Amino acid sequence: MLQCKANPKSVLRDCNTDETFPYSLDGNQQITTTAKNGTGHVFMDIMTTARLPSLACSETHPCSLLVFETTSEGYNPNGLPPNRVIVPLTFKHSFGDCPPVQTFDFRIETESSAAPALYQWAADFCTGKNAFTVDVTNSSSNSARENFFSNQVDIAVSSLRPEPGEALPTSPQYSVVPIDLTAVVFAYNIIDSHTHRPVTDLTLTPRLAARLISDSDLTTFFRDPEFLKLNPHHHWPGQVAAPGLRGEKNADTWIVTNWLNANPKARSFLNGKRFNGVGVNSAWKGVKYPTDIFEARLPDGVYFPRAGEEGVAQRLFSGTKPADTIPTDPLNAGFIGVLDLPTAARYQLPIARLTNGVGQPVVSLDGNTATAGFDAMQTSPAGFHTEAARVPSAAYPLMKVDSAMVPTKLSGSDRDLRIRAFLDHAVTDGQKDLPPGYVGLPRSLQMQTLRYTGDTSLANEPTTTTTTTPTTQPSNLGGGGTGGYTGGSGGGYLGGSTDYTGTGGGSTPTGTPTSVPGTRGRATTTTTTQPAVAKLAGLRLPDSGDRLVLPVVLILAAIALIVRAAVEARSRMRGWRLRR
Repeated sequence: MLQCKANPKSVLRDCNTDETFPYSLDGNQQITTTAKNGTGHVFMDIMTTARLPSLACSETHPCSLLVFETTSEGYNPNGLPPNRVIVPLTFKHSFGDCPPVQTFDFRIETESSAAPALYQWAADFCTGKNAFTVDVTNSSSNSARENFFSNQVDIAVSSLRPEPGEALPTSPQYSVVPIDLTAVVFAYNIIDSHTHRPVTDLTLTPRLAARLISDSDLTTFFRDPEFLKLNPHHHWPGQVAAPGLRGEKNADTWIVTNWLNANPKARSFLNGKRFNGVGVNSAWKGVKYPTDIFEARLPDGVYFPRAGEEGVAQRLFSGTKPADTIPTDPLNAGFIGVLDLPTAARYQLPIARLTNGVGQPVVSLDGNTATAGFDAMQTSPAGFHTEAARVPSAAYPLMKVDSAMVPTKLSGSDRDLRIRAFLDHAVTDGQKDLPPGYVGLPRSLQMQTLRYTGDTSLANEPTTTTTTTPTTQPSNLGGGGTGGYTGGSGGGYLGGSTDYTGTGGGSTPTGTPTSVPGTRGRATTTTTTQPAVAKLAGLRLPDSGDRLVLPVVLILAAIALIVRAAVEARSRMRGWRLRR
């Protein structure tokens, strides 16, 4: 299977023939075989313009999927294989459909979990009568705050409030506005050693997570008595690989280690107490949590946190250990890592259920548990929202709110009017069509942002509809409010679409941001009631430098029909389908 231009004529000229990661960075071809009944399935990483500019797939430049049978006779790569099926691929509107950028109107640096939504919202504004361009840099909360405080970017998106001492005397003052609600997850890629099928119902406890993250006797991880009691219906690989973790400072690491630190069994294990004959790796004994960085505490080169969310996800998806350059036999090792939910959803990686122990409630990430997790969040004086270390048993414990650190108050300048339009869109119409992996923004968070922009009249009505996600598959949370917005308060910006009017002559937006005045550490925020409930979102293909996994299930028996038909005559193709 190859990703190609829309109407390929030649494999060499029109298709991506590079080998799949980790053998190359931009390869995505897949090879699979049929079962006895002629069917088969395979996951393929479909790439957009930013990752595969040679094909430049986008909404305005569709591509295709070439599926063909390999035979002993081979084929001429200057043409196409004789026994083939070509499937059209269409893509969502993205940066690949935007005009060439000359200058940026403002710059955002962001935590990785917010990047897919920000890329999509930025693309929404790149065309139209009064289009503008936004530079979005995907890094981490720590890096975003650092560059904001050093006046390198206009907006920083962070999942956590700044630490004392981060702001310099010359740093700008700021307000805090929420833009998305999502989660941190334990994603995995594990194959049952008997059925050879992917496991999709893994359950973990904080102690098991602590054992994994501390690199404690991972060769017997799948034989841990607690693990087997929680996961009794599978045959497990020989060992679990070193965990997939980010290596730079980031918010997700702090959120996970804060959760581990608050659990008595996990903390006791890290302090040296043995469970079922297994103790913590001596290099992690007494480790101080929470922390925002996973350190490689052993010089063996096996425990290898990687830089960037994408690098971790690629290795989980391809079954490649963090320090290796070739995949591992999935019957020899299983893979578990820490990712943000949007990244796990893009790669279609299943998500572990969480519980405090055998016999305790098991929490899947779905609409109700996400809502309960949000309800348990704590709000800082400046307006940041952070998950409590301990949450009710019915709550998912690793929820996160990505918040933008913005100018203290917006003026009537072109830049500020565009920021205002962008934020209004992000929390209203932008919530209706979110990429996978987000929860529709609760009304209390939406109002916190709209009070800042002065456009509270754009608020969507709260919804009481509950839609839950599957408990064993990646929680493609998404969707948002039910109502659009029709107008803003204040001159120079007309709400109602992403085509705003900003000439520099507009007045300062009316309405004072009463909830988040943005005086570092001294603001007062009131979080109101009735949060939104998570909602399902289908997989899409956002551009922006991030990849999306397209689940492809092929009835390959039809290819056998094509082969027989080619021998006799050119008969019609049948029985083949693509499920997405």
